[in-house]
Amino acid sequence: MTITDIMQKKLDELLLPDGVLSHHIRRVKVDTIKGSTVPVNNDEYVVYRLVSSRDGAYGDGNAQLTRQYVDVNYYYTYDKTDARYKDAERRIKAIKKAFKADPRFRLANGEHDLPETDNGYRGVGVEFLYIGVTDSG
Repeated sequence: MTITDIMQKKLDELLLPDGVLSHHIRRVKVDTIKGSTVPVNNDEYVVYRLVSSRDGAYGDGNAQLTRQYVDVNYYYTYDKTDARYKDAERRIKAIKKAFKADPRFRLANGEHDLPETDNGYRGVGVEFLYIGVTDSG
């Protein structure tokens, strides 16, 4: 699996039950979640991106030892004083807990506020460090 495959799988497992979509580099808008009756939560979304890496081949040259920094940015449309923020905060904490429970991930930088975007979203960012073997590509 590639690092983006790993990230997407983890985020889908954590967020899709609440209708929150995640995607690499950009927001993806859909009307329904394939194979689910959960409605899409259009007030929240997650974008993750690979920030930097240090790779190295070893053995037969196929496996890649990777050190990869990954930003996970959780966006929402409402103020932190809104009652819905408690649910977003719970999901953000669940993301941190799930990634920290995986021995391949370390918390590189804790939660930090993200500035408001042009489309009215604001958010919370967290940065993780992935250390492990991934497929190249």
